[in-house]
Amino acid sequence: MSYSSELKKTLKDISMKKKCCRKAFFYGESLATPENKQKIEVDWERYGYLPDEAKTSVKTENFKCQSCRAAFLRGIFCAVGTVSDPEKSFHFELKFKNEELADSIDAFMSDFVMKMKRTKRGEVHSLYLKKSDDIEDMIHYLGAGREAFQVANEKIKRDFANMANRRNNFEFGNIKKTVNAASESTNAIKLLIKKGKISNLPKGLAETAQLRVDNPYANLEELAELHSDRISKSGVNHRLQKLIELSKED
Repeated sequence: MSYSSELKKTLKDISMKKKCCRKAFFYGESLATPENKQKIEVDWERYGYLPDEAKTSVKTENFKCQSCRAAFLRGIFCAVGTVSDPEKSFHFELKFKNEELADSIDAFMSDFVMKMKRTKRGEVHSLYLKKSDDIEDMIHYLGAGREAFQVANEKIKRDFANMANRRNNFEFGNIKKTVNAASESTNAIKLLIKKGKISNLPKGLAETAQLRVDNPYANLEELAELHSDRISKSGVNHRLQKLIELSKED
């Protein structure tokens, strides 16, 4: 069973003690279900429609209590709604073949629930949500608290995973920079040795050069701690840059 089917089953199983809410649910389900797929004949006059009136408007007079709108929307969703498994993606959608009905539901959603995005694919007019927070709120509004919590939980898991990826990328970037910088300074020092200039360096520069060669993958903080005299990271970096400059001189 798909995630949408499981959610619809959950919504249909919600106990509606008030008669007006039960009526609102069946009203929404009947309004959204195409005529050729109606399982039973609907008494549309019961919902306030004239005999020859098109069933494309929402008769808000059918909603007698605060819970009726949610019940109505549950019926709409059970008839034409889909929602993706939150473990795979975030997508909530209501699909209508009739444009005027889509207009009416769009207006209803904007006025009483939340604004949905809209698109058209072929002859299908769709109202949809892509943001996990909106989908969570929508499913909670429909009455499926456990499923709404599942959406929130999946969002948290993704946020943690994204945070971990960003941290790993940041750490990898720092390591790469450290390795590249160390390689450049080490090569410069080797060149100074080859040119016979290393013995003419001041004591501080000579010590930094030796420590770099002995510890090719140490970062600036680690190199600073290895020095006999107290020196800062910026001081070590300054000396390494000086060594690189000296290696480029003839």
